[in-house]
Amino acid sequence: MQSVFESVARYFSVLGEPTRLRILHALCQEEKCVNGLIRETGLAQANASRHLGLMYQAGLLSRRREGTQVFYRVADPLYIELCRTVSTQMLARADAELSLPGQGAVAAPRPFPANEKEPTSV
Repeated sequence: MQSVFESVARYFSVLGEPTRLRILHALCQEEKCVNGLIRETGLAQANASRHLGLMYQAGLLSRRREGTQVFYRVADPLYIELCRTVSTQMLARADAELSLPGQGAVAAPRPFPANEKEPTSV
Protein backbone atom coordinates (compact mmCIF):
# COMPACT_ATOMS: atom_id res chain seq x y z
CA MET A 1 0.00 0.00 0.00
CA GLN A 2 2.90 2.38 0.63
CA SER A 3 3.67 2.63 -3.09
CA VAL A 4 0.01 3.42 -3.80
CA PHE A 5 0.05 6.23 -1.22
CA GLU A 6 3.24 7.63 -2.72
CA SER A 7 1.72 7.59 -6.23
CA VAL A 8 -1.41 9.35 -5.02
CA ALA A 9 0.66 11.98 -3.21
CA ARG A 10 2.70 12.66 -6.38
CA TYR A 11 -0.51 12.92 -8.38
CA PHE A 12 -2.05 15.45 -6.00
CA SER A 13 1.17 17.44 -5.78
CA VAL A 14 0.97 18.00 -9.54
CA LEU A 15 -2.62 19.25 -9.15
CA GLY A 16 -1.65 21.41 -6.17
CA GLU A 17 -0.44 24.28 -8.37
CA PRO A 18 -3.09 26.80 -9.56
CA THR A 19 -1.29 27.35 -12.87
CA ARG A 20 -1.55 23.65 -13.69
CA LEU A 21 -5.24 23.71 -12.82
CA ARG A 22 -5.68 26.61 -15.27
CA ILE A 23 -3.95 24.55 -17.95
CA LEU A 24 -6.12 21.53 -17.16
CA HIS A 25 -9.22 23.72 -17.33
CA ALA A 26 -8.12 25.06 -20.73
CA LEU A 27 -7.74 21.49 -22.00
CA CYS A 28 -11.03 20.15 -20.64
CA GLN A 29 -12.98 20.35 -23.90
CA GLU A 30 -10.33 19.67 -26.53
CA GLU A 31 -6.65 19.38 -27.22
CA LYS A 32 -4.77 22.58 -27.87
CA CYS A 33 -1.40 23.57 -29.23
CA VAL A 34 1.07 25.25 -26.90
CA ASN A 35 0.47 28.66 -28.50
CA GLY A 36 -3.28 28.28 -28.01
CA LEU A 37 -2.76 27.42 -24.35
CA ILE A 38 -0.51 30.44 -23.92
CA ARG A 39 -3.16 32.72 -25.44
CA GLU A 40 -5.94 31.21 -23.34
CA THR A 41 -4.10 31.15 -20.00
CA GLY A 42 -1.96 34.27 -20.40
CA LEU A 43 1.16 32.35 -19.35
CA ALA A 44 4.64 33.12 -20.63
CA GLN A 45 6.07 30.57 -23.07
CA ALA A 46 8.76 29.28 -20.70
CA ASN A 47 6.35 29.01 -17.77
CA ALA A 48 3.73 27.19 -19.85
CA SER A 49 6.32 24.78 -21.27
CA ARG A 50 7.65 23.98 -17.81
CA HIS A 51 4.18 23.18 -16.43
CA LEU A 52 3.14 21.24 -19.53
CA GLY A 53 6.31 19.15 -19.34
CA LEU A 54 5.75 18.34 -15.70
CA MET A 55 2.09 17.42 -16.31
CA TYR A 56 3.12 15.26 -19.26
CA GLN A 57 5.79 13.45 -17.22
CA ALA A 58 3.26 12.85 -14.43
CA GLY A 59 0.86 11.26 -16.93
CA LEU A 60 -1.90 13.87 -16.65
CA LEU A 61 -1.43 15.00 -20.25
CA SER A 62 -0.61 13.30 -23.49
CA ARG A 63 0.85 15.07 -26.50
CA ARG A 64 1.37 14.76 -30.20
CA ARG A 65 3.53 16.66 -32.63
CA GLU A 66 2.20 18.06 -35.89
CA GLY A 67 4.95 19.75 -37.86
CA THR A 68 6.50 22.31 -35.53
CA GLN A 69 3.52 22.45 -33.17
CA VAL A 70 2.92 20.29 -30.11
CA PHE A 71 -0.66 19.57 -29.10
CA TYR A 72 -1.64 18.58 -25.56
CA ARG A 73 -4.76 16.85 -24.31
CA VAL A 74 -5.91 15.43 -20.99
CA ALA A 75 -4.72 11.82 -20.79
CA ASP A 76 -7.68 10.49 -18.80
CA PRO A 77 -11.18 12.00 -18.35
CA LEU A 78 -10.92 11.05 -14.67
CA TYR A 79 -8.54 13.98 -14.15
CA ILE A 80 -11.09 16.41 -15.54
CA GLU A 81 -13.89 14.94 -13.44
CA LEU A 82 -11.81 15.06 -10.26
CA CYS A 83 -10.88 18.71 -10.75
CA ARG A 84 -14.43 19.63 -11.73
CA THR A 85 -15.83 17.93 -8.61
CA VAL A 86 -13.39 19.64 -6.25
CA SER A 87 -13.83 23.03 -7.94
CA THR A 88 -17.62 22.71 -7.70
CA GLN A 89 -17.34 21.93 -3.98
CA MET A 90 -15.06 24.93 -3.37
CA LEU A 91 -17.43 27.21 -5.25
CA ALA A 92 -20.40 25.88 -3.27
CA ARG A 93 -18.56 26.51 0.00
CA ALA A 94 -17.69 30.05 -1.04
CA ASP A 95 -21.30 30.71 -2.05
CA ALA A 96 -22.56 29.29 1.25
CA GLU A 97 -20.20 31.52 3.22
CA LEU A 98 -21.43 34.54 1.27
CA SER A 99 -25.05 33.76 2.09
CA LEU A 100 -24.73 33.07 5.83
CA PRO A 101 -27.51 34.76 7.84
CA GLY A 102 -26.41 38.00 9.43
CA GLN A 103 -23.43 38.35 7.12
CA GLY A 104 -25.05 40.80 4.71
CA ALA A 105 -24.27 40.76 1.02
CA VAL A 106 -20.60 39.97 1.48
CA ALA A 107 -19.21 37.68 4.14
CA ALA A 108 -16.24 38.83 6.15
CA PRO A 109 -13.10 36.98 5.07
CA ARG A 110 -12.19 34.06 7.27
CA PRO A 111 -8.67 34.35 8.60
CA PHE A 112 -8.16 30.57 8.81
CA PRO A 113 -9.29 27.62 6.68
CA ALA A 114 -12.21 25.71 8.15
CA ASN A 115 -9.96 22.85 9.23
CA GLU A 116 -7.50 24.96 11.25
CA LYS A 117 -7.98 26.23 14.74
CA GLU A 118 -7.65 29.89 15.56
CA PRO A 119 -4.71 30.52 17.90
CA THR A 120 -5.68 31.15 21.49
CA SER A 121 -4.72 34.44 23.07
CA VAL A 122 -3.16 34.51 26.51
